[in-house]
Amino acid sequence: MERGFKSRCEAMAKSLRVELGVQPADPLKASQLASYLCVPVWSVAAIGLADGDLHQLLEVDPDSWSAITVSASGREAIIVNPNHRRGRHSSDVMHELAHLLLGHEASRMLIMADGDLALRGYDPSSEEEATWLAAALLLPRVALVEIKKQSRPHRVACNQYEVSEQLLNFRLQVTGVERQIGRGKPGAVSGR
Repeated sequence: MERGFKSRCEAMAKSLRVELGVQPADPLKASQLASYLCVPVWSVAAIGLADGDLHQLLEVDPDSWSAITVSASGREAIIVNPNHRRGRHSSDVMHELAHLLLGHEASRMLIMADGDLALRGYDPSSEEEATWLAAALLLPRVALVEIKKQSRPHRVACNQYEVSEQLLNFRLQVTGVERQIGRGKPGAVSGR
């Protein structure tokens, strides 16, 4: 990641909230951002795959994938795994939107000669950037400060922001909010 990228992510999260009329510490739903960016989000079950492919993706190996952005005729769409919980689904969609906001090239979905599906195009640096931006979009630092200052229970905050507890804990740690507001002060409530 280039120097200053993490700060740029926080600035993008703030700027997009302003554009959408969302208060700085309020939740920005992935569905709201997708709609604003005119990017449809479809369940893989709704795109007309062969029954065998759908069975493989949703029943045989449902944890092998989360979401993918596909592009055709200059338009993008996000295809999601409907088997994931709301927090992961939100994170998956926001991750894919982050790729688009950052100008990353969309992954390619190929149909092999035997009819099997294959995905191509995985850049670890792009993935790391999209992960970081998605997390900042879902839980900007200003929101984390509010969560901690209000001693909001994690389960309540996760429900409000449509994120997993794992993502909330990660953001509290990497932004320094946990250290700044939570643990180090006598009498502070951890919010769990």
